[in-house]
Amino acid sequence: MTKYTKLLRRVGFKSRLRRIRYHLLALSFVLALFVVKTPDVIAQIPTVPSNQIPTEVQQLVRQGKEAYHSSSYSLAIKLLQQALQLSTTGNSDAPKEPLRYRTPALIHSNLSLAYQQLGDWDAAQQQISASLQLLQPSQSKPDSPTLLKIYAQSLDIQSRLWYVRGKPEAALKSLQQSGEIYTRLGDEALSISNTINQAQTLQALGLYQQAYNNLEQIQQRLTTTPDSVIKSQGYLSLGNVLLAIGELKRSHTALQNSLALAENLPSSSTKTTVKSAALVSLANMFWAKGNLERDRQTTRNYNDIPWQCQARSRSDSIALASRRVELQLPHTAMQSYQNAALQYQQVLAIPSSPSIRVQAQINYLSLLVETGQFSAAKALWHEIKISDLPNGRQAVYAKINAAQNLACISQTNARYSSVLAEIDNLLESAIQDAKQLQDSRALSYALGNRGGFFEYLALAPLHKSPHKSISKADLDYLLTSQNLTQQALLLTQPITAPDIAYQWEWQMGRILAAQTKEDQAIAFYKMAVESLKSVRSDLLTIDSDVQFSYRDHVEPVYRGLVDLLLKNNKSAASQEHLQQAIINIDTLQLAELQNFLRCNLPQILPINRKNNTVDNNAIFIYPIILENRLEVIFKLPGQHLEQYVYPIPRTELQDTVKQLRSAIYTRNPSKIQAKSQIIYRWLIKPIEPYLQQQNNIKTLVFVLDGELRNIPMGVLYDEEKAQYLIQKDYALALLPNSQLFDLSNSQIETPKILAGGIGEQQENVETRNFSALNIDELQQIAKILPSKLLINSQFTPANLHKQLQSKAFSIVHFVTHGNFSSNPEDTYLLAYQQLIKARELNNLLQDDTVNSRGIKLLVLSACKTAEGDNRAILGLAGLALRAGASSTLSTLWQINDASTSQLMVQFYTELKKGGVTKAEALHRAQKALLAQPEYQNPYYWAPYILVGNW
Repeated sequence: MTKYTKLLRRVGFKSRLRRIRYHLLALSFVLALFVVKTPDVIAQIPTVPSNQIPTEVQQLVRQGKEAYHSSSYSLAIKLLQQALQLSTTGNSDAPKEPLRYRTPALIHSNLSLAYQQLGDWDAAQQQISASLQLLQPSQSKPDSPTLLKIYAQSLDIQSRLWYVRGKPEAALKSLQQSGEIYTRLGDEALSISNTINQAQTLQALGLYQQAYNNLEQIQQRLTTTPDSVIKSQGYLSLGNVLLAIGELKRSHTALQNSLALAENLPSSSTKTTVKSAALVSLANMFWAKGNLERDRQTTRNYNDIPWQCQARSRSDSIALASRRVELQLPHTAMQSYQNAALQYQQVLAIPSSPSIRVQAQINYLSLLVETGQFSAAKALWHEIKISDLPNGRQAVYAKINAAQNLACISQTNARYSSVLAEIDNLLESAIQDAKQLQDSRALSYALGNRGGFFEYLALAPLHKSPHKSISKADLDYLLTSQNLTQQALLLTQPITAPDIAYQWEWQMGRILAAQTKEDQAIAFYKMAVESLKSVRSDLLTIDSDVQFSYRDHVEPVYRGLVDLLLKNNKSAASQEHLQQAIINIDTLQLAELQNFLRCNLPQILPINRKNNTVDNNAIFIYPIILENRLEVIFKLPGQHLEQYVYPIPRTELQDTVKQLRSAIYTRNPSKIQAKSQIIYRWLIKPIEPYLQQQNNIKTLVFVLDGELRNIPMGVLYDEEKAQYLIQKDYALALLPNSQLFDLSNSQIETPKILAGGIGEQQENVETRNFSALNIDELQQIAKILPSKLLINSQFTPANLHKQLQSKAFSIVHFVTHGNFSSNPEDTYLLAYQQLIKARELNNLLQDDTVNSRGIKLLVLSACKTAEGDNRAILGLAGLALRAGASSTLSTLWQINDASTSQLMVQFYTELKKGGVTKAEALHRAQKALLAQPEYQNPYYWAPYILVGNW
């Protein structure tokens, strides 16, 4: 709690600290996070035959189990503690040896699981240790299968504890022990669950290939397992894990298998339960797919606050808002959302339990609101009976979710503002429920969301009229929000919950910024960023039933901090603020790449590295896109950071970039120059005086942000000198992130090339067709430098891997169809009759038998970035990082004619001369191509970009 005490006192919270400290002592429990939660490591509640438990104890255990499943964890603990006391007091009904210690061991393990749900880690550890000590297998004689099974399930519970406490190595060890027992016992259901859990834990350890192999093994085992409820539930678990790690296509297949098997289950109750779960997971999968498509092609206002729905920011008219939302959502996203809606409708058509029905209705309500179908959402809201949910965590979260949806509905129609009181009543009810449950994390979540609601009420008028000053009534709302947020924030401290704390730290930062308390706001924003760093690995495997969006929950935190740092850059600490702004944008880009690749990436270089120690002939240029302006920070060798600002709305910048890219595709030189000269004025013009003073600059290194990453910098046009940037004396390079590339030793001393490609037409490769390509450049390259060629049917992953094992190649050159997209499923290279995805490329180039560090350059000729995808360059950066090469030369759009061969031949000719960097060789090759009359249009020479070490 000391983390916030000083800061909160500074913002006027002194009078409440003592009283809140007192309540914290009584509420020192934590709840699994609703919005951002770690993937559950499945831990079954261990059971033993009821005839082996005394009657009164049996009744208490059953009641405790019912309380646990209704998410009333404090009540479950109370009942289980009573059962434990009775089971250890020598009750006459107690069974004799060797069953005497089974019952207390069973209760101890169940207590540990309940304490884990409440976040009381010390109590959970004490209980599971007591259970395992009682159950420790005897060395002298084998234990019964029943006792071994309970022991294995207790190991699973221990593994869950280690996992959520950030100790995946210990979790994996426990899972491996229990897995051996399940195999010995022949318990296929628990063995499959165990293997799935091991896959999740291996992923948390960064052992992605082993995790992937585990899932492949599960797939094969399920295929040979007889149809049964075990097989159906196994596919369901597999589908949920694949969904969590971003394998949407395979998740879809597994969930469909589960649903098909559920239809044939003999028991109608079991059939309904499994079918409902499979349909909900399918809906989640389609919803996640829709969000992915939405995020690829649309952006949100960085200044929007969580309780401010985007529909409101576009129009106050409900009809117009719905129409605008539908227009903003891409067709592919709407298709996925419609499929998700269909699954929810099917769940609601099944005669399921009231609680399942309400949960499906709440999810469906959220989907309707998100897709702008407000009339249908209002109608559905009147059908929902939240009181049908058992009094527990789900009821608390359902009320908060419903309140958020009602807030969105109210924002689309001023006449519907009467629901504001209903919204606040729902949130207050959620707070009271959480208090009754003694659930400090649920209470924090409810208090924080109520604070978010009041923040919206306070700031909504300012979003309508940015230059308006805050009114007295709105300031009262803001102070109420601040009070609630402070309470929510303090509740997170004793329970060590950074994955929820960051939300309230961010909220406090926004509230203080609205009061122009910038220094204090920056302090809370920094805390939020640090909290996000500590839970980043959990963000990679987010449970999609809460529809976590990287774009909505992570990016605004970083950009909000950068906005404040640069806005507040007027003091002697300006250099520090500029450096912090760069660091935070760099960290955001790192998180973005990790979110795309669904894995942690090792930082090769420290974030506070001095760039001028890398190359004394390079200038680093950092454009930073904010909602109402473009900030450009640049660093000359041996000099301080410099900054300049353009008051350009982000929407205007986006439109300019989009129009430039369209002009390039249509080969319209006048429009290209008209649009690219605008961006030249933004990025390059202010730097020109500095470049003229330092004639040693040879390379411009761009660390680009947002939409700027989708255009080549060489095409920027200097209208005064009537020349493109590529025609000047500077080589160009791109860094998607400056922490991930080794920028030392860029020269290729003894170039030797492994080159391959597909010239033949390829049909029906994962439902895709590919036209024939001109691969003459491969033969021409082989005449310049020593090369090994793999052409057409020889260009397979197996042959590539075999050649790479020789560790003789410093350059790998592919001429093949390829696509870069922010969707990992659509990022690939074409091999012979198959696609190489980012993961497979990583396996080819970075296994133990291949020295990927020796690969200095990966060349991807004839590839393209996905049109309409705002973050398509993530695919290229992700592929480059997966390959492990120090730099990648690729194309932003596909050019497959004689110009490509000419450029590549010139590039390797320059490289062979020696004494030039890769960026300089590319620069010379592009200038040579541009000098030819038939190739002066930027369409031909501009798409080639060098990413990484130049």
